Amino acid sequence: MNGPRFFFPQSAFHQETVSQGLNEWINYPETDPDVPGLFAARAMIKPGMGHDFHRHPGREELIYVLSGTIEQWVRRERRVLAAGDAVIIPAGWEHASFNDGLTEAVLFVALAPATSDAPLAEDVSDQTPWKTLRP
Repeated sequence: MNGPRFFFPQSAFHQETVSQGLNEWINYPETDPDVPGLFAARAMIKPGMGHDFHRHPGREELIYVLSGTIEQWVRRERRVLAAGDAVIIPAGWEHASFNDGLTEAVLFVALAPATSDAPLAEDVSDQTPWKTLRP
């Protein structure tokens, strides 16, 4: 069948090992142009680790907690999210996710739109005020 794919077995996920854990990209348009228009991933964050302050220019993000807990920041606002909680982050807004729990946190993450002239993410963790918000 030619054209877009609609079904994504786990064996086809694009795996990315990062310092905080593992990202399993369910839908990764940069490596597969024949997919619907969003990035989608299952992200695992190890205890004591996190995804420091960053932003996604031109893309909104949804984070849904599948298991565990995370300390979620959206700009200067902080909330602890548990399994079943979610956050929607407007395009270009600074945010961060940290796992201060004792077990791995597993998240479902979606970013849209998939195509943009902007980079997928920009790290701002070394900039004021983001570098001073968390001890």
